[in-house]
Amino acid sequence: MEYIMNNYEWIFSGIGVALIGWIIIAFTKSKNKKTNKTNQTNNNVITINNGNTSHSESTQHSKSKDLQRKEDYRILFIDDNHTDFKMVSILKKAGWTNTKAIKDLTDLDDIKAREASIIFVDINGVGTQMFEDQGLGLAAALKNKYPKKTIILYSAEPTGDRFDKKLKKVDDSLPKNAEPYEFISLIEQYSNIS
Repeated sequence: MEYIMNNYEWIFSGIGVALIGWIIIAFTKSKNKKTNKTNQTNNNVITINNGNTSHSESTQHSKSKDLQRKEDYRILFIDDNHTDFKMVSILKKAGWTNTKAIKDLTDLDDIKAREASIIFVDINGVGTQMFEDQGLGLAAALKNKYPKKTIILYSAEPTGDRFDKKLKKVDDSLPKNAEPYEFISLIEQYSNIS
């Protein structure tokens, strides 16, 4: 303190203020470099504070989670004309890589039905060995057997009994000639992926 009293003129002159300012700036830059270095080495670690993650970490985590969820969903089309139906390849290109089509389902316990998250059933030409009303009966039976799965009916036929009680059992329906975005929109709706 005595040194400051004896040298106050020099300390508060232009050179002294500049020197003190430079020391303060150098000290804070050194401290920031150490903090940044620590953050760079820990950039793969998610720090949880009171149950919350930082915004950038949670955004990156949710993006990777969406990609995993999209890839994890299994979509099955049951269609007697599945080789002519291009929707499977369109969905695969859109990221729904676990999409496949089969000609028919003759056993409700078939592994393809058990693994599927979303099942699209053509109303005509499938389920003929098990159900009189073909795909409509198959879709209703699948919904009874697997109530947590999403079952969607589709058909190229514009006519049919729109009051059939089996239609109410399934989750949704759409025309077979619907635009690809309509199929994708339904899949996103029932898989909670946007």
